Amino acid sequence: MPRRHHATVLLALTALLGPQMPAAAQSRPQAAVVHPVAPVQMLVRARSVSPAPLQPAVVEPAEPVDPWVERVETRLATIEHVAQQRSDAEPSAPSEESALERELATIASAGPRSASVGIAVHELGTGNPVFTWHEREALNPASNQKLLTAAAALELLGADYRFQTRVLRSGDALVIVGEGDPSLQTGHLRAMAEQIAERTDLSKIRRIVVDDSAFSERRFGPGYDSEGPGPSYMAPSGALSLQWNTIEIGIRGAAKGQPVEVWVSPPSAHVTVQSSATGGRGTISTQTRADGERTVIDVRGNLPAGSSTKTRRRITDPGRFTGTTFANLLRHHGAAALRIERGIAPDDAETLVTHESEALPEVLRTSLSYSNNFASEQLLRTLGWRMTGEPGDWTNGRLAVRRYWDAAGLPLRDLLFENASGLSSWGRLTAGSLARLLAFATREGSEASVLPDVLPAAGKEGTMRGRLGRAKGRVNAKTGTMNGASALSGVVQTRGGERLGFSILVAGPISAHRSRRLQDRVVMALVEHDGAA
Repeated sequence: MPRRHHATVLLALTALLGPQMPAAAQSRPQAAVVHPVAPVQMLVRARSVSPAPLQPAVVEPAEPVDPWVERVETRLATIEHVAQQRSDAEPSAPSEESALERELATIASAGPRSASVGIAVHELGTGNPVFTWHEREALNPASNQKLLTAAAALELLGADYRFQTRVLRSGDALVIVGEGDPSLQTGHLRAMAEQIAERTDLSKIRRIVVDDSAFSERRFGPGYDSEGPGPSYMAPSGALSLQWNTIEIGIRGAAKGQPVEVWVSPPSAHVTVQSSATGGRGTISTQTRADGERTVIDVRGNLPAGSSTKTRRRITDPGRFTGTTFANLLRHHGAAALRIERGIAPDDAETLVTHESEALPEVLRTSLSYSNNFASEQLLRTLGWRMTGEPGDWTNGRLAVRRYWDAAGLPLRDLLFENASGLSSWGRLTAGSLARLLAFATREGSEASVLPDVLPAAGKEGTMRGRLGRAKGRVNAKTGTMNGASALSGVVQTRGGERLGFSILVAGPISAHRSRRLQDRVVMALVEHDGAA
């Protein structure tokens, strides 16, 4: 990367991130501590120097400029300019309280005293505040953190961005190159294997080289537990990933004392099944763990004949999981048993097949509807890679999101986040800044103006399927739930035709049911608002 881009990134990193947490402390909850950034001082020592004879200037060849680094920097500058214009045009707050404000204040004040509640409603387009209630209180947004990740990805990468996965030929090797696609599925690999079988002589292929160098070697972000039973919602991240880096495990029961039948999808040499489970009454458990470069599935317990169950568990090495699955698919077309290696695609390798994901809004539509943690972490690392030209990681990814937040004119003090998905006990946002973000990101001409359309529709999709069915298609929102935290943020179209961005954060010893009831009452008041004073 050119030195000037390194300098830009390092200065921004110092200003926006401050001192980094020790690695050992990153995975556990802790109170937010704000450290002042020490000024950089330069000490210049004067000394007498004899004049040197003039020498001809030596001009070093310029390093190639990563077009993505420049593109992201340009977009950040544009966003900052737009935010400044909007700030200059902000009107003064209305002096009289409206009927809607009085109704919302009544709902908010009726909430449990044991909980902290932050509410903010802003007009889309203008960003004008409509209602605020403790909007500046920093609360855990849970999965509402994904809204910020999605908005930053749309604005900095573009709504037409597509992830690529390429297969190249180099001698006796096929090199499969990943660029962080969170949506790659086994069916996509199968189609790529079919195309390769038509375009090259598989009898001469001996190896598959996995190139996942677009991301750092780190697989689990801060806030994630790399140990434990291998839950799918804590799947690892990698530049070359498949099927959300999870594997489906199916189990069929058996007669008492007989071993149960276990199958996995997709079949992969990366995965080994160790089962002590037998038929009979009882419970069955599955978990995954790392064993060197492999993922081991442990199945224990009992399952009676005639019963079956399916579950998903995470794998441990995304690149090898994808590579071995691809090798298995190629064997159906006559390839030999192929050795799996890691490496970098040579510059002179021949491109055989390129798979492109759907455009970014469609990728977001699926991941936000079902609150997919893995997809959000892939986006964060992609942002870090594209902004810096260095392998995507949580460090440069968080820097990219914070730079976007700052460029959008939002206070850095309102943002404390550990990862892209909100799987964090100490991450904090304010309802006011989240509502302002929605109003800003969806402005006319913004790449993120599609954000309301990719959020799940109330009463119809994903995590919103069972909520706000009475809104009759006028609400798109993102849920968020953790122990002691509940959030709902999104966009509503009122009966009077206004489009409003809202955020409702609830924290404290309150049941999820009571939190949702409070949030739904606020949203329905917005839906029914007809614009009358």
